[in-house]
Amino acid sequence: MPQFSVEINLEEIRNKLLNFSQQFDTCFFYDSNAELNIASALSYRSYDLLVALGTNKTIKFEAGQHFNNLADFQNTNHTWLFGYLSYDLKNEIEDLFSHNEDLLALPLAHFIEPQLVIAILGNKMEVIVIDKKLEEQKIADALQSVSAQIDEFKHSCTIQHQTSKENYIHTFEKLQQQIAYGNIYEVNYCIAFETEVHHQNWIGLYSALNNISKAPFSAYVKVGQAVIISASPERFIKKEGKKLISQPIKGTAKRGQNAIEDEHQKNELHNNAKERSENVMITDLVRNDLSKHAARNSVQVEELFGIYSFKQVHQMITTVTATLNDELNYMNAIKDAFPMGSMTGAPKIMAMQLIEQHEQMKRGFYSGALGYLDPNNNYDFNVLIRSIIINQTTSKAQFCVGSAITSQANANAEYEECLLKAEALFKVLL
Repeated sequence: MPQFSVEINLEEIRNKLLNFSQQFDTCFFYDSNAELNIASALSYRSYDLLVALGTNKTIKFEAGQHFNNLADFQNTNHTWLFGYLSYDLKNEIEDLFSHNEDLLALPLAHFIEPQLVIAILGNKMEVIVIDKKLEEQKIADALQSVSAQIDEFKHSCTIQHQTSKENYIHTFEKLQQQIAYGNIYEVNYCIAFETEVHHQNWIGLYSALNNISKAPFSAYVKVGQAVIISASPERFIKKEGKKLISQPIKGTAKRGQNAIEDEHQKNELHNNAKERSENVMITDLVRNDLSKHAARNSVQVEELFGIYSFKQVHQMITTVTATLNDELNYMNAIKDAFPMGSMTGAPKIMAMQLIEQHEQMKRGFYSGALGYLDPNNNYDFNVLIRSIIINQTTSKAQFCVGSAITSQANANAEYEECLLKAEALFKVLL
C-alpha cells in the first residue's frame, strides 16, 4: 500500500481531519485524547489519532455468521478493517434472544476496508492509501488547505426518559432479589434516553462532546445509516502481537469542586468496599474470558483498582493481560469475550437473560464494541458507552447508561450514578 509521513501538530490537525472527513461517505475517527495523560492503565496506546475515510470494500455478513464472516475476510485480505459489533450479537454466541423494542433498527455489524487511513502518533502523521484511485499529492494538498474551524452544533433536542426513577427502583429491587436467591452475583442494569437529531452537523456534535468529556476511546463514526458520537473511557479488548489486553471499568465517582475534595473523592472510590467487590467480580470474569485463548499461566492482572480521572468522573480501571495461544484463532478471542463482562454481570449468561427480561430496550450498539483490525491481525475495540447513536435516515437517536447491581448496592445511589454518566450527553444535546 502506498504511504507517506509528515510532521504535524496534533491539536492543529484534529479539526482539519474532522472537516476533511466530510468529503467521504464513510468516516471512522478514533481519538485517544493523548493530552489526558492518564498514565499506565491506558498506556497500551497504538495511536493518538486514527482515521479511516471512504469505503473501498464492505464485508457482507450472513445471519448467524458475523464473527466467522469477519474472520474469513481478514484471513483472506490481511487489510485495515473498521467497524462495530452490536451487543445483540450475543444471540449468535449463546442461546439467547432479543425481543425488546429496537428504536434505531441498525445492522448488527458493519465493517469496511477504507480508501484511506491516517495514523497519528506524537508529531508524526502516516497516510496509508488503500484505494489506488486516490492520488497522494491531492490528499496532501487537501489536508493542507482544509479549514480547522468546526461549525458549532446548534440544536436543542427534546430528550425522553424511557425509564422513570420509580420504575428504575422497582426493577432494581427485582434484580437485587435475584442476587439474594443466589442466581447471580452482579448484573449491569441499563436505561435509555431517546431524542431526534435533525441538524446533521455530526462533527460539530462530536467536537462539542469531546470538548467537555475527553476520553481515551472517543470516536466519531459515520457508516451506512449509522452515526456514532462516543466519549467512551473503556477498552474492551486489544491484540498487540501475541498480547491480549482488556481493561474493564467498574467503579465511578463524581469529580470534586476543588483539588482537596477531588482527592477525597478518589480515595473514597479506591477504598469503597462495594466498588471493589464489583470490580473483582468482573475482573475474574475477564480473566476467565481471556484464558480461553491464552497460553498456559499467561493471564495476569497488571493493575487492580487503578483510579483514573476524567473531566466528569473518576473511574476504577483494572488491566488484565494474556499471551495468545499460537494454536488458537486470534479472532475467537474477541468472540469468546463478547459482550464484555463489565456490561453484563456474573455469571454472564444468567446476567444477560435477566437484562433481556428487565430492560425496556434492545441495547443495539450500546455496550457493543467499536474498533479496527490492521494488516498484521492486531486489533483494538472500545466499549460503546457514553455514546449517542443516531439513525441518519430517521433522525432518531438514543443513548443509554447503566450501573452494576450487587447485594451491597443502593437503588437511589445507582440511579444517581446513571445520571452522572449521562451528564455530558445531556449537555451537548439540550
